[in-house]
Amino acid sequence: MVMIEAFVRPEKSDDILARLKEKGFAAATRMSVLGRGKQKGLKTADVYYDELPKELLMLVVQDDQEQLVVDTILQSAKSKGEGAFGDGKIFVTAVSKAYTVGRGKAEL
Repeated sequence: MVMIEAFVRPEKSDDILARLKEKGFAAATRMSVLGRGKQKGLKTADVYYDELPKELLMLVVQDDQEQLVVDTILQSAKSKGEGAFGDGKIFVTAVSKAYTVGRGKAEL
């Protein structure tokens, strides 16, 4: 299993989650977060925004589903259809175990 964490623009998260659900990936965690990447914030007129709002989407999927999920997020997260600076970042991490709290058992 792998955990996919995608930091995306807030206005894109609904579309990303809808497309993932269409492809059979309904289980996801969504959090509003603040942060900055290579763009180092945003300056407009005399105001500097050090941290920008993003949405963090987290999914745990089987190894063989990783590329489909990543491709779906990549296609849905791009602004203006072609992508732009600040559109986000996707991280993929191996998951060795997952426990279901209600059953108290590990799932692989």
